[in-house]
Amino acid sequence: MKHASIIPILLVSTLSIGPLFASPLDPGSILVCRDMDSNGKARSVWPAFFYSLGLESMNKARLSEGRERAELIAESIRNYEKYLKCSESLGVPVSAVSRWNKALAHYYIGQWKDAILESELAEKADPNFKESYVLKGTILLNGGEYDKAASYLEANLSKFSDDPDIYYLLSSAELALKNDAKSILYLSSLRDLIKQKDSNPKYPEFVYLSLGKTYFNLGQNTKALFYISGYLEMRPENWEVRFLLARIFDQLGKFAQAKRQLQRILQEIQGNSSVELMLGEMYFIESRSMATGYFDELKKKGKLFKDGVLFGLYSVLNSNYTEARRILFPMKEKSPRRLSVRLGILEILKRDPNISKKEYTKELVEVAEIALQSQLLNLSETLLLEAIQITAKEGKDKALLAEEYDFLASIYEQSGSVFRSVISIRKAIEYAQTREDSRKYELHLAYILRGNPPGKIQESEDMIQSILKEDPKNHYAYYLLGIVLLQSEKLQESRKAFSEAIELEPKSAVYYFYRATSLEKLGKLKEMELDLRKSMELDPDNPIAYNYLGYHYSEKGIQLDEALELIHKAVELAPDNEAYQDSLGWIYYKKGRIEEALLHLNLAYQILQDKNDFDPTICEHLGDAYFERKDLAETKRFWEKSESLYQKKEDKERIREKLGRLRTNSLSTKP
Repeated sequence: MKHASIIPILLVSTLSIGPLFASPLDPGSILVCRDMDSNGKARSVWPAFFYSLGLESMNKARLSEGRERAELIAESIRNYEKYLKCSESLGVPVSAVSRWNKALAHYYIGQWKDAILESELAEKADPNFKESYVLKGTILLNGGEYDKAASYLEANLSKFSDDPDIYYLLSSAELALKNDAKSILYLSSLRDLIKQKDSNPKYPEFVYLSLGKTYFNLGQNTKALFYISGYLEMRPENWEVRFLLARIFDQLGKFAQAKRQLQRILQEIQGNSSVELMLGEMYFIESRSMATGYFDELKKKGKLFKDGVLFGLYSVLNSNYTEARRILFPMKEKSPRRLSVRLGILEILKRDPNISKKEYTKELVEVAEIALQSQLLNLSETLLLEAIQITAKEGKDKALLAEEYDFLASIYEQSGSVFRSVISIRKAIEYAQTREDSRKYELHLAYILRGNPPGKIQESEDMIQSILKEDPKNHYAYYLLGIVLLQSEKLQESRKAFSEAIELEPKSAVYYFYRATSLEKLGKLKEMELDLRKSMELDPDNPIAYNYLGYHYSEKGIQLDEALELIHKAVELAPDNEAYQDSLGWIYYKKGRIEEALLHLNLAYQILQDKNDFDPTICEHLGDAYFERKDLAETKRFWEKSESLYQKKEDKERIREKLGRLRTNSLSTKP
């Protein structure tokens, strides 16, 4: 991974050109050094004379290549060293810019250790000179030291929280480390910064492509679609990325759009086998009649390779099930979740007189699960309804029918058809063959009913209570009851339900965490703290308890050092969570570290913007932090935004009071 392109050769000097090349009028001046000219004649020069020679050689190097370029840069380094030696002997301070120019020269001829040393000296000379940090970060990245690069840049991020170059390097390091959450965080920040200011023109392409690929790898195809589409607006000729766009459309079940992209690629790149393969599988999944015509065309062109997946699917279309079986069954063993292959096998099994209805139904359910994971909800529903129809017609396995209806309920739940989901779960309950299965489906129903819609929280509570009378050892039922009671503000009852769940299953971190939330509302803060610490102990990689306790401490203004440590842990585990970034910013605010507070509060705000959402608390916190920095325009903007978002009267009144103080310019008054 190369990053040198972001570092321009900036030959910066704080001195004017004239004096740099002159000789001292007073050779007895104590601020001069002795030197020999090219003829061996002694002369007196200022330190800056050597510096100017170094700049001159670097300027010439920019116009040169190969060996000549390397020799000019080496000459530049020798002059910089004379400049440093002369300055040190005279006690003249050396600027960060001078150190950086020497570091840059070392960098360009591969002397990276020397370049890092000089960049660190530049950093020491001026801790706010950004270019030294950019250079060191770039060298660490180019050397493959991604962990070091990320740690170094993160440690100094608050100094340059609005600089695109720093965020570019940070996101590059996190991408190399495959830290998806942090990659998204810093890429999103870079995206917002480049909208506000001029920066490297390659950054928008880098941001959109990187975010698109990262979201695709995470299975977040809607977001991947947005960023990959944005990248292709800038680089429409990148056929590899256009193929990725087709894959995203395919995952989203948008076959028409996927096909258009694949056909566009084929117009430019004839005979691309990957594109033809994907297009063929897509036709088979979407429409058998369209697939037949497409496969016939491929056969005429000699593109249907006898042992390939398309030939197997073509054999299915032509009712050559023996040949299709020979090809597709081994492929299922290698790629059991390849949807086109599994659909082809379904067609084979449907006509196999030796397979039982139960085996065929099992295959239908498995393929429905694969389709659901690919977001092909309609296909998943169709396959499962066929399975349900067969099972119901056979009438022999009502327990299986109940499971199928419960699965169908999950499909409807995922597609947003909540009431159809409720109907399906009730069917599952009807066909359940054991009271244990019935209770399982009833708990699923209770979970759905507590939401809004359908908004039947009392029915949900009654159903769970009824189950617990029959099955008092069901810890999940107690946990779900605790959630429902907490929603209804029945705090004592909620706490008791969570306690029952914990007694039955003492190793569940989730149960302890939710009991802690009820304890906080009851004002039992010591007990809340104990439960949160137990939750951390049981599940140390779950950030939620760290953030909850850390934020509690910061709000109370107590144990701020530990609060900072706890919230840092939460952010480390989930850096793309806006609530955790807000908590970290708020604790920095409480500790008076305003620049670091603004960094993390702005990150929280940017994460929400990426979700097309806003949060009144984050906006209020940003206003408070900008108030401390005496940035009244930003203070007003965020407080007004916060006031418009809050729903409760007391929250709105609090913000209006702050805005009133702002209008009277009461900067000495804490918000």
